[in-house]
This record gives sequence, structure tokens and C-alpha cells, in this order.
Amino acid sequence: MTKSSLRISMRLNKVFAVAAMTLLVAGCSSPNPKPSPTPTPTVTKTQAQIEKEFLKIADDSCKRAQKDDVLERMTNNAPERIIVLSRDHAYKDYSAVYVNNKGEAQVIYELELTVCGPSYLISMQEEAGHDNSGDYEHHIKLNKDGTYSWSEHIPGEVEGVLSTNIFTVEDGYIVASKSENPAYDRTIEYGPITGDDLQVLKDAVDAELVSLEE
Repeated sequence: MTKSSLRISMRLNKVFAVAAMTLLVAGCSSPNPKPSPTPTPTVTKTQAQIEKEFLKIADDSCKRAQKDDVLERMTNNAPERIIVLSRDHAYKDYSAVYVNNKGEAQVIYELELTVCGPSYLISMQEEAGHDNSGDYEHHIKLNKDGTYSWSEHIPGEVEGVLSTNIFTVEDGYIVASKSENPAYDRTIEYGPITGDDLQVLKDAVDAELVSLEE
């Protein structure tokens, strides 16, 4: 073999070696690399959207409580609870009793359910044609955990003195309320109420009627 032939052979060997390495690397790489997932943008609600959303939840919850039987159970003071029947289910024209932590029940004549507090205040504000101040002052906040903080003026206190409840919402309805005073923390259970709770209400109403006749 001549020197020139040897040089050509060595060059060809180098070309074939490079080509083989190229094919090897190409074979190890993915022919169709998967695109990186696009991060989902965070949707920020405006304060107006938050207020509209919560007030609808509050209104729907109150309407459900009035339509169905409802029980507000004190979370940290069992068996304290408020038992309320809908108007259609009223027993001898009575529909609400309060049961203390000793299990003693008494008829309630004037009732404002916690679940109806926000919608009651908004209704009174609209009827009075009043702005968000004084007796009608209220504020709504959407918390990071999805709960809503509802702050409102405390009746009888000077302007600017507020109380706050934190409402938990499930499926568009208020199901729990956390108060500044843990004794008033409660869960909201929509009807129908149990037979035992219905009997507690009936016994309290019957006892009340007997006392009125004395």
C-alpha cells in the first residue's frame, strides 16, 4: 500500500468513526422531546367580585335555612345548639328552641341565625337606603384558605367597633362559623333535623304553653 493510499484509508476510518458516534448520540436522545408544562396563571379576584360572591353565598344559605330545618351546633360547648324548623314545619306555631350545654331547652321568640346575619344586615341597609357606615358598616375578606371573614358593627357600640366571624363554605353554602369568642364557634347543619332534636323542640314548646296557661 502506498503512503497516499494509507492516508486516504486513515481519513475514511476517522470519518466513519465520527459518523458512528453521531448516530450513537442521536439514538440516545429523545426524537420528540416533551414540551415543558405551561404554569397555570393565578386568577386574582377584585374586591367587588369577592363581595358579590360572598353575599350570594350568604343569601343562598339563609334562604336554605328558612326553607329547610336547620341546626346551629356550638362546636366547643356541646350539647349547646339552636334547633330551628322551617315555617312549614312549625310545631303549634313555634319553630325554634335553644338548648344549653346541660341539655335544657327553652323556646326562642326572637331569633337571628348566625347563618342569616350577613343577608339580614344587607337587607336592612338596602331598605334604609344607607351607605356602608354606622350601624350598617360591614367588611368582607377572602382568606387564603378559602374562608370568608365578615366584620360588622356591634349594635350599641360606637361607630367603628366591629365583630368578625369567619365563615367556611362548602358547595356554595355556609357550613361553619368561627367567632372571636370560641364559645360561639358553630357548625350549620341543614335539615331535616333528627327525630331526637324534633322531640326536644316539641317538649320545650309543650312546656312553654303549659307555663303560659298558669
